[in-house]
Amino acid sequence: MIRRLRLITGLILFSYISLHLIPLILGNHSLAIMEFVRPSLHGFWESWPGLILLYGAMAIHMALGFYAIYTRHRWKGIGLGEIVQLASGIAVPALLCLHVVSTRIAAMQYGIQPSYPWIMAIYLKYDTMSGWRQAAALIVAWFHGCLGLYYWLRLKPFWPGIRFGLFGLAILWPALALTGFYKAGTEAAALTDNPAWVRVVLREVGSLSQSDQMVLYQIQDALLLALAGMLTVSLAARFVRRQVQKRAGFVILNYDDGRDHRFTQGLSILEASRDCSYPHASVCGGRGRCSTCRVRIRQGQDLLPPPSEEELKVLKRVRAGPDVRLACQAIPLSGEIHITPLLPHTATASHRYARSDMAQGKEITIAVMFCDLRGFTRVSEDRLPYDTVFLLNRYFDAMGKAIEESGGHLDKFIGDGIMALFGIETTPEDGCRQALIAAKRMSERLIVLNKSLEQDLDEPLRIGIGIHVGSVIVGEMGYGRATQLTAIGDAVNTASRLEALTKDYGAQLVASKTMLQTADISLGALPYEEHEAEIRGRVQPIRLIAIRDASLLAL
Repeated sequence: MIRRLRLITGLILFSYISLHLIPLILGNHSLAIMEFVRPSLHGFWESWPGLILLYGAMAIHMALGFYAIYTRHRWKGIGLGEIVQLASGIAVPALLCLHVVSTRIAAMQYGIQPSYPWIMAIYLKYDTMSGWRQAAALIVAWFHGCLGLYYWLRLKPFWPGIRFGLFGLAILWPALALTGFYKAGTEAAALTDNPAWVRVVLREVGSLSQSDQMVLYQIQDALLLALAGMLTVSLAARFVRRQVQKRAGFVILNYDDGRDHRFTQGLSILEASRDCSYPHASVCGGRGRCSTCRVRIRQGQDLLPPPSEEELKVLKRVRAGPDVRLACQAIPLSGEIHITPLLPHTATASHRYARSDMAQGKEITIAVMFCDLRGFTRVSEDRLPYDTVFLLNRYFDAMGKAIEESGGHLDKFIGDGIMALFGIETTPEDGCRQALIAAKRMSERLIVLNKSLEQDLDEPLRIGIGIHVGSVIVGEMGYGRATQLTAIGDAVNTASRLEALTKDYGAQLVASKTMLQTADISLGALPYEEHEAEIRGRVQPIRLIAIRDASLLAL
């Protein structure tokens, strides 16, 4: 509820600021057009419903900002963006006090009717310090709003497609407003040299006595003192809460790498991780939106209060188990709790969406293929590095397309070798058939590649392919950016050994008989050899089929 209120009130205020900048942008044309569009752009905000909506949103947004200061347990580990957002949120009302008093309050209390010619003349001629302060307020308010929008939108799936356009708009919009502010202000300052123009403007706007102006300044000072008081109360209340929590007891947090951290009760698991400098993912900064901080509770789940409705929605979105919690929302009671972070600290916003069981780890039966270039060291030893890279990229392009077009998943390139998986999203039977189709296409593509490179090669490129089917564990494995979907298990080891046997049998393809039976494909009149081989790591020998030319497969 609090996050929703903060978002809604923030959007209302940002809409007001965006509309407020349009007349300033038009100031690049003339002062007259600024005043011409003012009623249409500001009319709603000057009505009672608009005033209630605007100042209600401002009051709620400010109160939530001070509440955020009160509820924050630690400043350690807070990101630069969060610091800037918090500091700018405090600075905006302080900077805008004079403008609010001299326009809204002056209008309500003394009947002043502000106009752009009057305001611009004051800011650029009579009170330039206030002009600079108003310009600073616009920049800070705009920047604060843009940061809030960024933290909200960067978790949306459409963000990558719009981010550059929004970044450009975020810079261009205030830049044009500032140039319009200066140009229109300069024009108004020049017009003040004409006494008749000044009399007309003052007659339309109204005038204030010196005592009235002093009252307005006193109101401004009172507002600034109130802001300072609310900030002081928030910090003092935070200090009192921390002392109370210290007396409530301590929590011992145990990570899966054996590290322990003892901290005061009242911190969330994410804040505790920041407190001890443990690298913990949190794309949204601990707002409970992205789910990248999620952890598995290995022990001590009874120390955690039940998840809130909002946390349950996020956990449901990522299909989390009952022992998984958001670290930013889980605040343990005193005792010992054991956790395992489920994502690397380098996790990105893409991890906020539900992930397949396969990505998280699942045991399935699939076909595994290994392919290797034969004698490539001899082919590349007299070539320049550029030529070698060019040749390998041509080869990987041809083989990779053949695998993907057949329905396979390119697992990795290992030197000049390739590992591919088939049947991850289908059945073992389909996976085995896809693997054989891929082997046929790879052989055919190699013929075409050799023909296109015959002027550059002393001898044609040759490959060896090994395919086996079996039960493996598939999941995303690795570290940081090197994380990828891969497979481990006996079938992977066997497929690699079969690829190595292509050298012994003088064959282009060596496949286990089990794989061929699973594919339910007849070799027909295709010449092949059947062998039985001992595979390192396996107790029983394996029956296999050696095919000299995979392009002859009738598929």
